[in-house]
Amino acid sequence: MTRPVDVIVTGFARSAELCRKSLDAPRRLRQEGLIRAIRYVTWDGPELDGFVAPIAAMDDVAVTRLPQPPASGNRDQKGVVWQVRNLEAALALVPEDDALVVKLRPDFVVATDFLRGKIAEFDTLCAMDAGATAFGVKLRRAPFARKIWIPWADANQPFFFEDAAFAGLKRDLAHLVTPDVESRLGVMDDPACGPFAHVVRYGSIFLKRFPIFRRYLAAYGAFANDVDYRKDLLRMMLDDPFFWHLIVANAWILFSSFHVDAGAPGDIAFYANTVNANADWSDPSRLAIAPPYDDIAGWRANTKAGAEVFPGVGRRYGRLVDDAWPRALFTQPMPDIPADTIRGLAESLSQYDKGALRELEDAYYGKLARHRRENWPPPASVAA
Repeated sequence: MTRPVDVIVTGFARSAELCRKSLDAPRRLRQEGLIRAIRYVTWDGPELDGFVAPIAAMDDVAVTRLPQPPASGNRDQKGVVWQVRNLEAALALVPEDDALVVKLRPDFVVATDFLRGKIAEFDTLCAMDAGATAFGVKLRRAPFARKIWIPWADANQPFFFEDAAFAGLKRDLAHLVTPDVESRLGVMDDPACGPFAHVVRYGSIFLKRFPIFRRYLAAYGAFANDVDYRKDLLRMMLDDPFFWHLIVANAWILFSSFHVDAGAPGDIAFYANTVNANADWSDPSRLAIAPPYDDIAGWRANTKAGAEVFPGVGRRYGRLVDDAWPRALFTQPMPDIPADTIRGLAESLSQYDKGALRELEDAYYGKLARHRRENWPPPASVAA
């Protein structure tokens, strides 16, 4: 691979030691000549000076600080706007559209050998298969020149994909600069809809090719993130035929557009604020690792990819930590959902623009609306 490789780093960590640890792998690979540049981009407010200082002390990391763009709403809504604008600013620093860009965070630690493999083997791991079909049914192609690497994705919550780290050609990652993001975050008035930050980022890319997801994004409030609520919601959805069309469409997008891989246990550690809200950040050894990275082997085993379809979909959180599940869905028959069933769902998807699923879709979203009215918020949330 001869194309230039840049690492862009956005966000900040509350631990200087963690910052250094997170940049260890890209700095080593820059010394090896595999990476051309490491670019850290953040805002110029003085309140961030202490977080930026450990990175600014690294003479092999270029630091760019820009005025923080305006954002309104609650903390999560502002965070989405700043993340999108930060990515936009960082990508603007990479000159070539066909450069390979690896996006990381100062609280996201990746093993050197794992990152080296993703870069060195990018053209193989992220190659497109123009001839791929869903058991003979041609579905719409990816909007990318190459697949984008992401560490995990959900099987049963479309577009809930990891966005703390990813890698792809600059021209492809530019799709993740969500258009009009500031006007699309009303659903996040409810803090339980925080995953919409992921969903709107990835889902927006595919709406023209898969308009079946327009109402999914519009009705996202029905997918509130509460364990008990999701348990009942999933039980209802698993019996719904339209839900399975969404599942197959999401799986096709993963199969055709993304390289999903979180590696082996220990290859990635993400010390997210959400799982370390009350942590002592001065001692990174005491910080909790966010799921699924805290149990990669368990998530991989419980998916039963290639053996069955239902275990990947039937969990309240359907984390996929590699490509095996979506690949198997379209390339090999499985006992719990025959290939003819997948083919039939794909054929209906291919006719969506002609109104083939209109009645099923109306019934599905009617059930979702009733479920939300009757079950959200759950009693425990009211009592709290």
